[in-house]
Amino acid sequence: MIQRDALTEYKETGSISSEAIHRLIQVDGARFELYQHYLSEPSIDFARTLLAELTALYQAYYEHGGEPMGTDELRLAGYLIGLHQDVSDSLLLWRTKQLSFDTACEFDIQLVVFAGVEPTISYLKEQPNKEAAQALEYIEVCKSGGDFEHLTAYFSPDNLPYWI
Repeated sequence: MIQRDALTEYKETGSISSEAIHRLIQVDGARFELYQHYLSEPSIDFARTLLAELTALYQAYYEHGGEPMGTDELRLAGYLIGLHQDVSDSLLLWRTKQLSFDTACEFDIQLVVFAGVEPTISYLKEQPNKEAAQALEYIEVCKSGGDFEHLTAYFSPDNLPYWI
């Protein structure tokens, strides 16, 4: 259980090693294994740390070259965060969506509104910063375009995204 080790490591040390991150990226089935184990031991702090570690790695690859990294792992971390439905994480996930052209296209806007469209809109309206205003504008356009009509199915364990 490769990814069980990552969660155990996090519980013991409060961090996730680069070896665990690289296994997540390089081992077939590791994202699904982590998701499955995470359901039995959910930890918002682990999910946030995972996203932070993956974001740092993604940015290093994106800015400095090297071994390419896709967005699947970032989306998985965003999905795990979304399972907790804490609307205050919506800006964290919006920042992830804004990392690069690739993340803007591939990091689903549904991950940003995981706590529900209306609660996310209300939360963003209360935030006094430009970033929240940009996220709010984008979400409202997506809402009017019907992008959130199947939000419940998006987070259904019976309909997991292909990148998990």
